[in-house]
Amino acid sequence: MDVLETDVLILGGGPAGTWAAVSAAATGMGVVLADKARCGSSGPTAFGTTSLWNIPPGPARDEAVHRGYAHGGGLGDPDWMYRVLEETHQRVEQLARWGHRLSGEASGGGPRRLYLDGAGYLRRMRRGALAAGVRILDHHPAVQLLVDRDGVVCGATGLAPHNGFRRWTVRAGAVVVATGGCAFLSGRAGTDVDTGDGLLFAAEAGAELSGMEFSNAYGLTALPRARTSTARSSFASGLALQFATFHDESGAVIDGHRAEAFAAIADGRQVFAAFDDVPEAVRRWLARHGVLDHTRRVPLHAVLEGTVRGTGGLRITGPDCATTVAGLYAAGDVTTREPITGAISGLGGQGGAWAIASGVWAGTAAAGFARGVDRRGPAHEVPGAGLNAVARIDPRAVVGLVQEHTLPLRRSYWRSAGSLRDSIGELDGMWPGAEFDLGGSGVERLRARQAAALLAVARWTKYSALMRAESRGMHRRTDHPGAAESWRVRLMSGGIRSVWVRPEGRAMLSRKHVCEIVA
Repeated sequence: MDVLETDVLILGGGPAGTWAAVSAAATGMGVVLADKARCGSSGPTAFGTTSLWNIPPGPARDEAVHRGYAHGGGLGDPDWMYRVLEETHQRVEQLARWGHRLSGEASGGGPRRLYLDGAGYLRRMRRGALAAGVRILDHHPAVQLLVDRDGVVCGATGLAPHNGFRRWTVRAGAVVVATGGCAFLSGRAGTDVDTGDGLLFAAEAGAELSGMEFSNAYGLTALPRARTSTARSSFASGLALQFATFHDESGAVIDGHRAEAFAAIADGRQVFAAFDDVPEAVRRWLARHGVLDHTRRVPLHAVLEGTVRGTGGLRITGPDCATTVAGLYAAGDVTTREPITGAISGLGGQGGAWAIASGVWAGTAAAGFARGVDRRGPAHEVPGAGLNAVARIDPRAVVGLVQEHTLPLRRSYWRSAGSLRDSIGELDGMWPGAEFDLGGSGVERLRARQAAALLAVARWTKYSALMRAESRGMHRRTDHPGAAESWRVRLMSGGIRSVWVRPEGRAMLSRKHVCEIVA
């Protein structure tokens, strides 16, 4: 087994992870970054354009915060929004110095959003991390956290698929988890690595979550006509929608573009993207990648993006992005983004800005924590699900059940107490088998752990959605169609064998609501 020692260990090599690594290294501490795939070329950022919430100080920023708070159903925090906007605005200058090409969406007070080519962004962040002295371990998925005798996180252990699934261990003074969200293996480009691993092993160490009911974000995709599943074709399909006009099966144009088109699909209507007005050169490119045929119209499909474009994730306790477990910090999509998005998605650039800001804060804080830690004591692995020496259940059975209760629109986009209780019953019934019968060695161990993570995340989302007996933001309850002032509160969750959900701070929940959840 390979054993390394460092000051700060970063788990995840996307934008948040690389910003955390660069920031930790800037303090003079040693940093190791372990990525599930290849840092700089994997994850959803690598397959599209990344937007950044970038508004200079002044009335435009005040307006953006006010509007964001209102759109987020009152669950955001204006102070956090201002902090993220300021941090991002400062880091944009650093990106420019590093050679990033930036294009902006102009407004009266300057650019509100900046756009980065995702693949180029990640490549430059990797180079920046290496230049800062960060040691990068590609294809090193983490499996478990390490804790000392006091329960303080002090490293992680995992597998190296490109080295015969040899086990590795990194002892560290502090750990930053930046493993991304969970898209339930829906097929969205780049989300094959987003299986909720970090959420699971952090929760096993005692970390709490928040906003898991806001984990039902869907995206639109134009599936390629050609029978291919390549990332290139997926990227072409996503790009194609930027040029399309949407209409339903009758030919009527759907106004409002994405939002209204998606709502139509959720209501059972067939929606198409038409490319009649697209320049000929663009049409040829799209046809070459299997998106278009002679009809020039493509059926649209809804693809679940879960917590990747949703909001839920690990709960952070303060401005340093610390979790509820000592020694463990978090950044990016693995965390809740409620402080800046509330109950809605961060599609308008907030997600990209949060990756930068939270990465900087978590990396810097982890380095400070590691500086004062005594690492001479013993450490042990946190026990977890799906880690048995012998497999007695096929992980595909677990994944199949999870997808049955998460991917369909009738399960996640529209919700009701009946459908949620049905899902909870099925998912809870699967958990003992996942906990005690999933396992194996080599690739089987990795797949088992991944299946356990998907199941755990699905349970947290369902329990949280059942607790919130209202509709707010992306959380839509058919049996509670309106928003209720008594529910303007964040919901924390956690637990492995027994899932728990409770409101943060003081909340006005009636006895009837509590009884509905327990029933």
